Amino acid sequence: MKKDKLITILGPTASGKTDLSIYLAKALGSSIISGDAFQVYRHMDIGTAKVTKEEAQGVPHYLVDELEPSEPWSAADFQERARKIIHEENKAGRIPIVCGGTGLYIQGLLEGYSFLPKGKGRSHWETMLEERGKEALVEALKERGEGDIPPDPQRMVRKLELLEAGEGDEKPKKANSLLFDGPVLGIAMDRTVLYDRINKRVHLMIEAGLLDEVRQLLASGLSESSQALKGIGYKELIPVVKGERTLEEGEALIQKNTRHFAKRQMTWYRRMPYIHWVERGPSEEDIWYREIKAYVISYFRGENNDGR
Repeated sequence: MKKDKLITILGPTASGKTDLSIYLAKALGSSIISGDAFQVYRHMDIGTAKVTKEEAQGVPHYLVDELEPSEPWSAADFQERARKIIHEENKAGRIPIVCGGTGLYIQGLLEGYSFLPKGKGRSHWETMLEERGKEALVEALKERGEGDIPPDPQRMVRKLELLEAGEGDEKPKKANSLLFDGPVLGIAMDRTVLYDRINKRVHLMIEAGLLDEVRQLLASGLSESSQALKGIGYKELIPVVKGERTLEEGEALIQKNTRHFAKRQMTWYRRMPYIHWVERGPSEEDIWYREIKAYVISYFRGENNDGR
């Protein structure tokens, strides 16, 4: 069976994935599928660095602003929706671009992880949580060599489900087993430069009104414990809204947590040996973009697909 074509762009937060994806989409007459765990939610624009209408430059974006913050969204939901969009875009003669930094979502999509079907009962990890508590989930993650353990038990469950799905024989974690035909591009950047970009971006988010965005979400009745407000940039400002932390303290904490998140992202990507890494320098952005465009075009001409 012929594989659908797909271009994937990933990398740590603030590395420039959005700008690159828009450049490629315009050059190739394509569309973009967000691989971010939080951009799917409406009313969460500043903290998710969501692309604006002006920035999108007319490029169609999928899985952006499609859910209310109170609605659930998971790696399984993303995989199901993204597969359908990719297939429909291919039927229309376009090669879509998946762009995002949520490694769990993108790896599950590319490698075809199996998830517990909706309505088919609970996974044994959920049962373990109920019967033995989150400590049992922590131990299960440690047994699998996981150093990055989510603080939220439900996220622990989702992570264990995804890891377990990837351990089966049906969908081996190998480059030649990817479900789609197309390059997987990773943006690499000097850590000092990346961390400086992160700090500046967080400051700009604060100046753009991120605190008001969090305040409005809470005023709408959204629970502090909701999945949407677990995102970096939101959870740190809830105490600021409540008067328990200064805005300056909140900003510093967001910067710190975002830097740690970028480090965890790179750790996750090491599990994906099929990524074609591109080093992004501090300047000559146009040259960098053109080189990636040439690589993508040559890939689909059969020059750089490594036999896939």
